[in-house]
This record gives sequence, C-alpha cells and structure tokens, in this order.
Amino acid sequence: MSKVSSSVPKSIDKGCPRDASWTPAAVRDKHVAVSVTEEQVRGIFDRYDANKDGRLTKEEVKDAFACLGSRMPRVRALLARKHADDNRDGYINGAEVEKLVKYTLERGYLFK
Repeated sequence: MSKVSSSVPKSIDKGCPRDASWTPAAVRDKHVAVSVTEEQVRGIFDRYDANKDGRLTKEEVKDAFACLGSRMPRVRALLARKHADDNRDGYINGAEVEKLVKYTLERGYLFK
C-alpha cells in the first residue's frame, strides 16, 4: 500500500488504498467555471463589432461565439442569427442584439 498524502481530510479512511498522487478536489481544481453575465455577453458582442457600426455581421457573430468557447462557432452563429435577425437583412442590430444576448445566455456559456 502506498503512503497517503497528509492532505487527506480526517473524514476519509486513510487505510483506503489510493494513488500516492491523490489530492482533494478543492486543492486539485483551482479554476472554477462561472456563468457569463448579460453585461459580459453584450460586451463581447460589442468588442467583436469590428467596424463599430452597431451591426454584427455573420463573421463577427462567429468570432464572438468562438471567444465564448463554442465548440462549433460557425454553426452557433448561424443558429443565433436565425433566432435574432428579425428583419432577415443578414445583420444583427438594434433590438436584435438584445435577442442575441438572451439567446446566448440561454446556451449557458461559462468562463473558466
């Protein structure tokens, strides 16, 4: 049986065999993921409005979703534009941005 680290909590049976490199989750997992806020999402979309014209193109929306950590930002951007682009002009602007932000929040993105 291997020697158990002194960091084992008292409530854990120290006689239980485990890898010598075992550490409690609280020590091992130092980074915690947190949900993004509405202001953060809005800020990301504002930052990716490359020419600052108040309209988001499909490429700008794709880049914003890539920043948020989407596994498939092109697909997510397509679905988001279908959801938010009410007038079907190919751009997200004005009140459509609010729909895009709400859509994004519903997806549950996390910052790690």
